[in-house]
Amino acid sequence: MNLKTNLMKNTLIMTATNLLMRSVAVSFNAYLTSRIGSAGIGLFQLIMTVYSMAVTFSCAGIKLASTRVTVEINANRQNDLNKSMRMFDLYALMCGAIICAVMYILSDFIGEIWISDSRSAPSLRILALSLPFVAMSASLSGYFTASNLITHYSFIQLIEQGVKIAAAVIILNSIRNFNVTTACMAIVASMTASEAISFTLSFILKKTKIPARTNKLTIKFKRLLRIAIPDAAGTCARSILLTVEHLLIPKGFEKSGTGSKAALSAYGNIHAMALPILLYPCAILTSFSALLIPELAAKNERNDRKAISRSVEKNLKRTFVYSVSSAVILALFAPVISDLIYKSNEAVQYIRILAPLVPIMYMDTITDGMLKGLDQQIQSMRYNIIDSALCVVMVWFLLPVYSVKGYIFILYASELINFYLSIGRLIKICDIRIPSLFRFFSEPQEDIPTFLRRKRC
Repeated sequence: MNLKTNLMKNTLIMTATNLLMRSVAVSFNAYLTSRIGSAGIGLFQLIMTVYSMAVTFSCAGIKLASTRVTVEINANRQNDLNKSMRMFDLYALMCGAIICAVMYILSDFIGEIWISDSRSAPSLRILALSLPFVAMSASLSGYFTASNLITHYSFIQLIEQGVKIAAAVIILNSIRNFNVTTACMAIVASMTASEAISFTLSFILKKTKIPARTNKLTIKFKRLLRIAIPDAAGTCARSILLTVEHLLIPKGFEKSGTGSKAALSAYGNIHAMALPILLYPCAILTSFSALLIPELAAKNERNDRKAISRSVEKNLKRTFVYSVSSAVILALFAPVISDLIYKSNEAVQYIRILAPLVPIMYMDTITDGMLKGLDQQIQSMRYNIIDSALCVVMVWFLLPVYSVKGYIFILYASELINFYLSIGRLIKICDIRIPSLFRFFSEPQEDIPTFLRRKRC
């Protein structure tokens, strides 16, 4: 099976998995909203914001490093993959265990001071226990992606999602003293259990698929760190800024005159209802972006500049057509979609307001994946930090004055700035013909005026 066919097969598998998982996740969000209300789901989203930051610190760039290094070992065959993967797993376990301890110990402080709601502390303690499993699963995920084991790993992800949803529904329905605190604890307990099961299954899969040990040496630890640290620094810095941003949003709404419950409701409507719908069609691009990393990394190892340029140009054009089509459909059918999923029209206005942003978000997703595949993670890190820092500043100054309207403006400004910086870098390092990006079909290089061509640095 050639690389093109293999990439298509893996993309279809990952897309089907992601679509199914997102469908279940959106339906589950609708179920939770009906059980605990938009204010309750808003609090849950704030808990998940802190948890997301903890996950980022726990993983510490390990997935990207595992993917890239596995590609290199498979291509050069100079190092032992089995021994190297063991090193990755130990690194991931160490990072996950450290962040687990920190989050568990500081849960009361985080709940009281950061989230400004003590009801979140028990949920944070339960989530902390999942972090070592999440970190080690990230290491294994990178190996599976680079080793063409997408089908097997996708099945494990589906099991994880199924366990999480089933456990959450069972526990929620069995709670006698039902309130927002116990509901959130039930949900996060099911998440922690599903992460432990997912890692166990992934570890068993690795044991059955990874090659036997040889006399070759383990890849040098500094090679892992060279890839992991820049990505970890960027993602961790951005995660801190994103967490600060999201924790400031309800407070900014309150300062604008919106009550505490209404502030959580507005936050929940945007982040738990509207954005999941807008990002649902992006499942195919998320899958494709992840698979482009090892593909472009392999071409980059061979220094095949023409193949890289063709691949980048083709993927950008396809993403543009797909994203514009998705935006139009979402805007036109927002009432039908909202009523079908949430049985209400609360999310309709936000879906329509944010629909024009869909092409930028989708294009940025694919661009970020291609930059990482081309060893541009440091530049990608810088752009993400700049974007997130500007968001924090804008949230601090605009939300108390303009409330929800100010936040909509911030979302647009943030995505536009990030995409402008990322696409500029991608064009700079590749032989991309600017005019062809805006046409459905490529034209011969000779047909394009010289002054319109961008040269590779």
